[in-house]
Amino acid sequence: MLRAVVLVASFIGLVYSCTDIEDPIKRDEGEGPWNVSRVQRLNNGRNGKLVAVDLSSHPLPNTFYEGDSYVLQYSVRAGRKPDVIYYWQGSGSSRWEKGASAILTVQLDNDNGGVAKQARVVMGEEPGHFLKMFDGAFVTLLGGVDRERVDQDTDGTMLFKVTSECNTKGDKKPLTRTNQVPEQRGSVNANDVFILKTPSKLYIYEGQGAYAEEKTTAQKVVESLYPGKTPVASSGANPSAAFLAALK
Repeated sequence: MLRAVVLVASFIGLVYSCTDIEDPIKRDEGEGPWNVSRVQRLNNGRNGKLVAVDLSSHPLPNTFYEGDSYVLQYSVRAGRKPDVIYYWQGSGSSRWEKGASAILTVQLDNDNGGVAKQARVVMGEEPGHFLKMFDGAFVTLLGGVDRERVDQDTDGTMLFKVTSECNTKGDKKPLTRTNQVPEQRGSVNANDVFILKTPSKLYIYEGQGAYAEEKTTAQKVVESLYPGKTPVASSGANPSAAFLAALK
């Protein structure tokens, strides 16, 4: 299932290919317990450790920074040792962080008896099972954390792109991912769904070529990131004037 190219005004769509990424764990809906830690370099500059993710560094739930790497332990049910340990590597994560995420995953698995499946996850290539653990509301953010110093968007305006990719593996359902993108008009197209949070408003724009999965996921993301807030929704060939006015 390929998305056709859509040309509308100044919004140019892209052709998307299918993923062939296998789930590391089969016949599981991602409903088991899990915990996640961020890879952090120690002050000696050589070694690393895992730091539990909390609201002080990650105030928005179900979010990873693209500038970091993370290790996530998942069990199919409570009381079990991890069945799979994911090490997720952000696109802006350093070579050291990526290498440390793999090393720390091996160490963590060894400490638990070496029974888990170890799965490397590259940002933008998250398998279906990984996304199911977040009930579709997984989001990547611009920025990162360096030794407790958080580099994040602080101007009160954030733009998120929700896009789907067809899937030839597992249940073959499309994989839908949400990423924060630069809050610029050039980031927006008519083939995807976009969430825009400003200091005073919350918007959803559904491009005329958007998939149903993208629309559903956008609603889940809004409920996860901004509970209790009702977005101003628009759809069609172009975003609303108010939506565009909030972008650079």
